[in-house]
Amino acid sequence: MAVSHDREHGVAGFPATLLQAADAAIFVAAAAVSILSLVVLFLSLGGEVVVRYLTTQGMGWPSEMPNLLFPWLVMGGVVVAAQKGAHISVTLLLDMLPRRASRALLLAMQLLVAATFFYLAYIGLAVIEITGSEVYPVTGVSARWAYLALIAGFVGVGLTAVTTFLRLLITEDPRSVRAHVSEEEL
Repeated sequence: MAVSHDREHGVAGFPATLLQAADAAIFVAAAAVSILSLVVLFLSLGGEVVVRYLTTQGMGWPSEMPNLLFPWLVMGGVVVAAQKGAHISVTLLLDMLPRRASRALLLAMQLLVAATFFYLAYIGLAVIEITGSEVYPVTGVSARWAYLALIAGFVGVGLTAVTTFLRLLITEDPRSVRAHVSEEEL
């Protein structure tokens, strides 16, 4: 699964290649986390249904899997959407501005996004310390595992903002960076 950046005109050379590699790594990691979480959730809950049907008793541990894995599924999807430019946005002002002003606005937005999400990741470390004593009774897994998904997602969105910021500096048309193209979804 490669992230397509062909629509970003004017981006060439080693810095662009490095940015594309970084974006591809972020995208693949987030997609893999989401897919793996979904598969494990499906298999564990499906297995619980089959065992309950055959034996009238449950295994117990699959009931804790949504608490542990759903945050990873969601945050992986958030990062994938950020990589694809698929989050909802209002571009009226951006479309009305000349290219130079739109680049400045987009750069400022990426600085704000990066600062916000890296700060949220930092705050998430305190949350992990607080929740570290909570343990799921059947699996014995710490609640830290679920809260770690938030930190990983915040870092993923923050890194995406950094690579977007750098792309905005080297591209000819700033509106093309992370521009959502519905044809790519097919």
